[in-house]
Amino acid sequence: MATEQLPTSRVRPSLWVALAVFVIYCAIVVVMWTINDVDYASVQDSTQQAVDGIVVPIAIGSVFLIVATTVLGWWRPAIAEPRRSAPRWMIVIPLLFGVGGLVTVAGSDLGAIETGHLLAILGGVALVGFAEELLNRGVLVVGARGKGGEVFVWFVTCLMFGLLHAINAFFGQGAGQTVLQIVMAFLFGSIFYISRRATGTIILGMIVHALWDAGTLTAAATDSADAALPSLGGFLGPVAMVIAVVALFFVFRYDLNGQKKVKAAA
Repeated sequence: MATEQLPTSRVRPSLWVALAVFVIYCAIVVVMWTINDVDYASVQDSTQQAVDGIVVPIAIGSVFLIVATTVLGWWRPAIAEPRRSAPRWMIVIPLLFGVGGLVTVAGSDLGAIETGHLLAILGGVALVGFAEELLNRGVLVVGARGKGGEVFVWFVTCLMFGLLHAINAFFGQGAGQTVLQIVMAFLFGSIFYISRRATGTIILGMIVHALWDAGTLTAAATDSADAALPSLGGFLGPVAMVIAVVALFFVFRYDLNGQKKVKAAA
């Protein structure tokens, strides 16, 4: 059986280095939200709130991630797998998730908000998709692979993705809602992990992540969350999540070369 191949990098993959990048990114967001006096529950409510709560802090965080990934020399392993290493049909899972976001956007009353406001939301979620996937399915995957196998990589990256949302509790979101968001983000992380394995890159994950957040924020900004299409879109996300969790049992049968693992003889 062929061994798993990991691309070389300037700094040896280390979970502690990846976690340091994660902590600094979180600190940037916390500092910017504090300076801008952000109320997390209201970031979608106006152009200024979207700029202060999403665009500016995530843009600064993105610049940091770009610099950090460059200094570490982790771009290639962060952005791409050695090769596609999961059954091709699994691409349906992130696509279903992205469709859920698109359906929600399409069903929202977009005419109820100004063009600048909508552009701020869309620009903000594009930055979120880029930054959170580069951080969690990029840098953290590289670091976790320097420590353990793929089950460990999946768990650590999903766990940190969930904990990333714990920040929201300090900026106006209730404790119960934050705990639920952490759990859902952990589970949604499986969708993005499978997307990386099934496509060989984190690019699709960035796109569908942005689409899902676009649906969530436009529905909230336009008071359309209970309308028929947004409700359908919101339903498709958890469906994709359940399929992803089941699909993990198949993904872990393959190594990073896309070959089925062979069980050792007893």
